[in-house]
Amino acid sequence: MGAITPPVHRTLQGDSMKRRTFLAIPVLSVAAMLAPVSIAAVSVATGALPQTAANRPVLLRTRPKLSEIRLEVELFQQASLDGRSGTVTLNGNTPQSTNVNTTPTYQAAGVSLGVPVLVRTSWCDTDFTKYVARATVDGLDAATDPSKIFTRMPGTAEATLKYEVPFPRGAAESLLLRTTYQVQRWELDVDERAAATATWPREWPSGVDRFLKQEAGIDPTIKALQAVAEGATPGGSRSVSPFVAARNTVVAISKGWKFANSGTSIYGQKGALRGINFTDSGIWGIEAGGGTPVELAATCVAGVRSLGIPSRVVYCLTQRGRARDRDSKGAAAEFRFVCEFFLPNIGWIPFDPMIVRQNAATTQATGVVKGFANVEDLVTTLPLAFRTVADGYEKADRYALWGWKGNVTVNADRAVSRIGFDASGRGNGKIPQMPAPVSDETP
Repeated sequence: MGAITPPVHRTLQGDSMKRRTFLAIPVLSVAAMLAPVSIAAVSVATGALPQTAANRPVLLRTRPKLSEIRLEVELFQQASLDGRSGTVTLNGNTPQSTNVNTTPTYQAAGVSLGVPVLVRTSWCDTDFTKYVARATVDGLDAATDPSKIFTRMPGTAEATLKYEVPFPRGAAESLLLRTTYQVQRWELDVDERAAATATWPREWPSGVDRFLKQEAGIDPTIKALQAVAEGATPGGSRSVSPFVAARNTVVAISKGWKFANSGTSIYGQKGALRGINFTDSGIWGIEAGGGTPVELAATCVAGVRSLGIPSRVVYCLTQRGRARDRDSKGAAAEFRFVCEFFLPNIGWIPFDPMIVRQNAATTQATGVVKGFANVEDLVTTLPLAFRTVADGYEKADRYALWGWKGNVTVNADRAVSRIGFDASGRGNGKIPQMPAPVSDETP
């Protein structure tokens, strides 16, 4: 991939997750992160949790909604900027630039693109028995084989939509991938009292060990992070159940986190969702005292992993309305980061660090933390991936879950990309309640 010149390369210095693998977490504020956390406000006594009905699943799917998803990835030529007026050409409605650039936006015989999807999570089932896949180059249908596009990763809930798209004239100004498929999503009702009684296993089930290890942007071996996570519970994490230890750790990290920009997403022209919002410069993490929402999610997951509990970020898309960033005008979608941790015989329990952070300061001594375990609006959240770029591919101009590969030459002054989705309601699910899956294994 060394031959690829990433679009808008000037933006790349700030969003490399791999390069900033928690460089910020050495020794600063172990005390500062622990001091604000009232452990009394996050009770370690499981008896303080609310009572729930007996003989019900710990993770219960409720209020199902059926939807048809249209997932899109687009590479296109952004409008030229008029340096005198600062305006761009958008649909012919603003002044035309006098600058003429004859260099194609993308030059190659073709390109390979990978778009991740998740077949199943605790709150979503995806149906790819029937799907429609389409690729267009400069507005014309490209020759693709739909039967080869959907590819499962054995033993996991992960899959990739693999598009091999030729450029008939050896160049292109625009490329659009569109995949239409069905999902059923639920709200998730978690019996926190029952979850808090689950004990530490002698060993974790096969398949979850990858979510204990270090990976790009998530490093559970950092000593200062380990100190925050272990110190979040009086007596140490092993003095309580995994559920309580994870909860205390997430509150400890989230409560003192500061945002310079609380937006989850980066946008381009016409509200195009370009990628995930990373810190553009400088360090982030515990030493820096904060970072962006995705960096908070990664830090929380690293903290939970440092306790020896499998944890991961689920990278999702949702409809506009959650973010507050000023660059998102007209955008229809944004990223959301729902984290999870695993309990044997129970499954993956979600938490949203953004919601935890908003409510950590007012958490009462009930053992219940808003945004932890029982998470709002999952039924409108589309889970796509457990990593920031599709496995086996590289990011283009931003980390945006999809990736590409191929010998592509890019005109970085004009090239831009977007990812987005539409969800069309198809009614309620036929079964109003059902247990959530206890593992990632799927038929």
